[in-house]
Formats: sequence, C-alpha cells, structure tokens
Amino acid sequence: MFLVSLFTALVLGGSLQPVIAADVYKMCKDNKCQNCSVGITNAGTGYPNCVTYDSDTVFFNQDIPGSEGGGWRPYIDIPELDVGCRIIVKSPANTDLPGRGYLIASFSQPACAVLELEKTFMLQFCCGADDCSAAGAGKVRRSAKFGGRYGWGELLDLNAASTGLYSLALRDANGTEITPAQIGPPHESTKRQPSQSAADLLAVPSTRGVKSKRSCQQNSWRADEGRAEYTRPADGTQILLRAVRGPGQFQITETRSQSFTTSMDIGFADVLSLGVGFEMTETVEDSQAYTFTVGEGQTGDVGFTPYLLCTTGSGSCNGNQVSGEICTPKTIKRPDGSLILDGIYSLVVHS
Repeated sequence: MFLVSLFTALVLGGSLQPVIAADVYKMCKDNKCQNCSVGITNAGTGYPNCVTYDSDTVFFNQDIPGSEGGGWRPYIDIPELDVGCRIIVKSPANTDLPGRGYLIASFSQPACAVLELEKTFMLQFCCGADDCSAAGAGKVRRSAKFGGRYGWGELLDLNAASTGLYSLALRDANGTEITPAQIGPPHESTKRQPSQSAADLLAVPSTRGVKSKRSCQQNSWRADEGRAEYTRPADGTQILLRAVRGPGQFQITETRSQSFTTSMDIGFADVLSLGVGFEMTETVEDSQAYTFTVGEGQTGDVGFTPYLLCTTGSGSCNGNQVSGEICTPKTIKRPDGSLILDGIYSLVVHS
C-alpha cells in the first residue's frame, strides 16, 4: 500500500528539516475514513515560506475519485488536536496568491470530511492560545510521536520552530519526499497581516474605515515593472450559507460586498488623485442570486472569495513618496449593464 506522510519541516539550504510532531492524519477513500491509502503527519516551513503540491503528484493511481475542479476528492481523517490548533486546507494554491490559496477547510475538532481538491493544494498546521496566529512554539502543548502503524516513529524538535504557523510537506511511507510544485515565500507584494482567528477567516469582512484626504499629486502613480495591472483573490473568504449538506443545490441570496483595498495609509479620494490607470470603485455590492451545488457526502459552509484588480507602485502625497498596493473590486458586466462581483465560490469544510 502506498502511503503519504505529512511532516513538519523547515526549509533550510534547499532541504526539508523536521521541526515539530503531532498525531497521525490520513486521507481516505470512504466516508468513514477506514479505507485509507494516504497517511499524514504535521509539517512546516515556518512563515512565510510555503509548500504547494500538484494533486496528481500526490493522488494519481490511488483509487481516489476525481473532483470537478480537475483534482481529487479524498476524505481527510483528523484526530484530536491540541486546544487552539488547526489543520487548514487551501485549494487551488500558489505562492503568488495572498494567503497562498483559497480556504476550503479548517479543522480544530476530530472529523472525517471530504475535500474537493483542485489541481493544486496546500495544507497548513497552526497553533496558538486562542487562534491560529503566528504564536511561538511554546504554545504547542505536546510533542507526540507520529506514524503509529504506518511506520513513522521519530520525534521532531519543538524548539526548532519559531512561529505557530506551518506549511505542510509530504513524504511517502519509505520517507521519500514527494516533489512539491512550489517551495518558497509568497509573492513579494504580500506583506504579513495582523493575526486572524479562525472566526475572522470565516466571517464577512467589514468595509475599510474612511481615511482623511492627504493631498496626493494628480496622476503621480508609477507602477512597478510588471505590476501595473494584475488580478488576485481578496484576503478573506465571505461565508454566505452555513451548515449545508449534500447532495443538493442551494440558492445564495446573501449580499456579497467588496471594497477597495490599499496597503498604504490613504483614502479612496487619494487613490483617485494618484491615477492608477484603471477605473476604481470604492465598494461593490452584489445581491444577484447564485445556485451552488453540493455533492454527495459533502457538508460545510458556502464561501465566496472576491477577485481584486490591483497595481503595485508608488506616488506622491503631501510632498512625500508613498508606495504599496492598490486594489479595486473586480466585476463582471451583465447584459442589462449592472455589475456583479467576480470571484470563486467554494465549500468550506470545518470542524
């Protein structure tokens, strides 16, 4: 039987070095998590480095059904976690994306849940006193052996960890590393944000506060090379329907809302003065009905992650240079001329 282990690792000198240990997790073929062909243990690179995988590399020829997104549909078996610890799954995933991917699952309690993985994915382990923030390794309460009957019995070093957030890496039962699609830091424009609790990640984000006008110089914006205009997902996933269970189709009428964002301490009027080169909208609200399909055996919350149209560069405000990222909600124009938010709907599984 082919098994895959997920171990804690720190990327040092191009190699993966163990840093912390946890219980055994598994990926399985059945909804009772009894027929399992993939074994998982916890792993980490240390923030902000991340590890992403091509689904085919991990699950091909494992007798696991495919997903509609072009990936695979395994069940994940989560044992008991320490208080304040979580396993997070993101798919699709890419080091260029803020947050490294789209949240599709978050587990803090024991569960056997199906994952709709797309062509790429990543897993994260995080621990903190009250949430999954970048807490110190001292917040992890135990250093358990992992592996059990799957043959992974080593203890990993808790003291090597410097933060409480780890990206996950994969190995097979023989200890051979499965080649990741990517290892490295997220895109250079992504800055670490203040820590968010799991509840924050599963909440509709509030609109940003009003900033005072800073007398920015008209049309002074100069984009960085190759960063004049690009699309990325918003930093948060908006939960629209809670506790849905498949199979079934669910109509979403909850209003989706997305405001402009900027990493600089300026307001919307300032952004308009800078002249970023594309049309800016302060806030877009979308109440267009949408039907979301939940497959057999799936349960969770329906989430929506808006797309943003962004630019990174610099301009002049109050005689001083300001630099950073500016984004506007990305929209789709309907035949009647109205605008709806562009983005991705997903089922967010959690426990």
